[in-house]
Amino acid sequence: MQSKRPDTRASASKPPMANPNLLEVEIEGMTCTACARRVEKNLNKLDGVTAYVDFATEKAHLQLSKDLAAEEISAAVSDAGYRVGSGKPELQRLKPRLIAGGVSSVFAVLFAMVPGFQFEGSGYLVWFLASIVIFYVATPFHVAAFKNLRHFDATMDTLVSLGSSVAYAYSIFLILTGDMHTYFETAAVVPSVVLLGRYIEVRARRSATDSVRALLSAVPDSATLEVDGKRVQVPTASLKKQAIIYVAAGEAIPADGLLLSAAASIDASTLTGETLPVELRTGDQVTGGTTNLQGEIQVQVTATSQTSRLSRIADLVREATATKTKLASLTDSISKIFVPAVIVFAIATYLVWFFLGEQQIAFQAAISVIVIACPCALGIAVPMSLVVATGTGTKKAVVIRNADALSLLAKTKRIFFDKTGTLTDGKLAIVSATGLGGSSTENMLELAASVAATSNHPASRAIAQAFPANGALDVVETAGRGISGLVGEILVSIEKPGTYQNQQELESALASAGPNTLVVVAWENWAHGLIELSDSMRPNARAAITALGQLGFQPFLLSGDNPQRVAVIASELGIEDFQGSTSPEQKLEIIASQELPVAMVGDGINDVAALARAEVGIAMGSGAYAAQAASAITILDDDPLAIPFALNLARRTYRNIWQNLGWAFGYNLVLIPVAALGLLNPMLAGVAMAFSSVSVVANSLRLRNLG
Repeated sequence: MQSKRPDTRASASKPPMANPNLLEVEIEGMTCTACARRVEKNLNKLDGVTAYVDFATEKAHLQLSKDLAAEEISAAVSDAGYRVGSGKPELQRLKPRLIAGGVSSVFAVLFAMVPGFQFEGSGYLVWFLASIVIFYVATPFHVAAFKNLRHFDATMDTLVSLGSSVAYAYSIFLILTGDMHTYFETAAVVPSVVLLGRYIEVRARRSATDSVRALLSAVPDSATLEVDGKRVQVPTASLKKQAIIYVAAGEAIPADGLLLSAAASIDASTLTGETLPVELRTGDQVTGGTTNLQGEIQVQVTATSQTSRLSRIADLVREATATKTKLASLTDSISKIFVPAVIVFAIATYLVWFFLGEQQIAFQAAISVIVIACPCALGIAVPMSLVVATGTGTKKAVVIRNADALSLLAKTKRIFFDKTGTLTDGKLAIVSATGLGGSSTENMLELAASVAATSNHPASRAIAQAFPANGALDVVETAGRGISGLVGEILVSIEKPGTYQNQQELESALASAGPNTLVVVAWENWAHGLIELSDSMRPNARAAITALGQLGFQPFLLSGDNPQRVAVIASELGIEDFQGSTSPEQKLEIIASQELPVAMVGDGINDVAALARAEVGIAMGSGAYAAQAASAITILDDDPLAIPFALNLARRTYRNIWQNLGWAFGYNLVLIPVAALGLLNPMLAGVAMAFSSVSVVANSLRLRNLG
C-alpha cells in the first residue's frame, strides 16, 4: 500500500450546493477587473452578503444569509460608482460612441498626417475632431478613472484617460503657442481603438455564453392544462406535481414528468447536444426544456419549475462562474500594483529624455508607455477562457463548476469509476428466473411480483415491472435483508440467499447462476425461486474507456457490487484494475492513499466522500444532487463518452488560461521598454494595446472548436 498523503484536500475548494439564496445581479459600467473588484468589495460590506463579481459575465453573484432589500444592493453598487443593470445591452450602449470615435479619429489622422488633406488651419479642425473623442467617446474612460481616483486606485481606464488627456492638453498648449505639430490625432485614436477592442471583446463574450443562455431559456413560459373540459394556458411556474399537461407537436415541454401517452419522439438537443430524437414509451421520464416532435402528448408533472432538472442545471451553470478562481485573484492583485508602477515608469521615462534634451521624444515616449501598458488583456485572460469553456461544455452536456480544479487535472493520470449508474445504467432488470421447491417459474414470479409491487427498492421495481400483479398485504421491508408480505394466505419473502429446507437444490441453482444480483423467493422456509437481476452497460462506456486511455488516463473500477460482476464489467470494458465489494469508507481510503492527483467518477450518495476527496470529482447528471455538489464537473446527459470530452476540455482550458496570461504579460514586458526608448508612436501603441485584448479573446474562442 502506498503511503498516504497528508489530508490537505479534505477542505478543497468545491462549489457550494445550489442555494435558493443565490442571487444574480447585472452590473453596468464596469470596464475592467478592478471595477468588478470595487463593486465586490462594496457588496461584501453588506450584512449577510457574500459576493463575487465576475467581470466576464458582468454579473454579481450574491450568497444571502438573510433577507436584503433590492435598494440596499443598488445603493452599494452605486456607491462604488456603478449601477445595477437596466437591461439595455452593453453593445447597444457602445455602438454610438464607437461610430463617433471611428469617424472622428480617421479624419483626425488624415488632416493631421496626410499632406494631401492638409490645408491652412487644418490643425484647428483636427482639434475639433479630437474634442469629439475626448468629451464624448472617451467619457467612459474618464468617468472610470475619476472613480478610481476617488478610491485611490488606478486601472487600465486610468492609463487610457491619462494618456489621451495629456496628449490633448499638451496639443492645445502647442497650437496656442503657434506650434502646429500637435498630438491631437493621438488623443483621438487611442480611446477610439481601445473602445473598438472593448466592443470586440464584449461581442465575443456574449457569443461565448449564447449556449448557456439558450439552455436556461428553453422552458416555455406557459403550459396547457385541461380544466372543466376546456384547454387553458397557465404559467409554467404555477404547475404542481401530479398535474396533467398537454404538449403539441413542435412545442417545448414545460416541466419534468412521466409520459402518459403511448409513445413520443423527443428532441433533447438543447439539453444533451444530441441531434437524434429520443423515442420514449409510456412511463418514461421526460425533461422540461426538450421538444415534442410528433403528435400531441400527455405528461404527468413530477417536479416543479424550482426542482426540475433544468433548474438544477441552471444552478450548476451559475456556480460555474460564481466562485472566484485563484488565478483570477492573482491577476487582480498584479493589476492593482502594475498600473501605478507604469505611471511612475512613464514619469521617469519623460524625465530621462527631458534631461537628455529631447523634449519631443520625452513626451511621445511617456505617452506611449502609458498607452501600451494598459492591462486589459491581463484582466480578461482568465475569465474569458472560463466563459468560453462553460459555453462549449454546456453544448456537450458538460458543466465545469470549479475552475481551480483545472490546475490539479493537468497533473492527473488515474481516474476511478463507480460502476452502477456510471458505466452501467443502474436500472435492474430480470436476467433469468428459476422455480424451485416444486413451484413453477410462472407461479413463483406472480407471487414475488405481488410482494414487490409495494416497494421502491430497485430489485423489487424490476420484478414488479416485469410481472404486474396486485399488491400483497401486511408488507414488511427490512433494510439489507429483503421484503415480505401476505399473498392470499401465504407469507412470501424476497430476500438475499439464506438457509432453507431445500438448501442443496438452492446451492445447485446458485452455482449455475451468473455473476449478477441474486434474490430468493421463499415461503414456509422453502426456497421456491431464484431470480437473477442485472443492469445494462451504458452504450458508450467502452468507447469512453478507450478514449481515456488515449488521453493518458489509467482507469480503475471501484464498485460496491459483488466481485464477480465487477470482474465481468471490467473485462468487457478493458479495465485492468478493479475492486468489488467496496464500501463508501473503503472508496475514500483508496482515493486518499494515492500519491498523485486523481479523478473520481460517481453518481450516488455513497460516492460523495470519494468525489469530494479526489482532486477532480465528476458526477453524472441523473445521480444524487449531493454527488454533483461535491464534484468539480457534472455530466448532464449521463453519457460516459462525455467524460473524456470533459477532461480534455478541462485540460485545454487550463492550458488556454496560461497561454492568455503568457500573451498578456509577454506583451507588456516586450513593448513597454520599446515605448520607453521612443521607438513606438502613441497611436501605434494604442493599436497594439487593443490588439492584445483581441488576441486573448481570439485564443480563448479556440476552445469552441473542441468536438
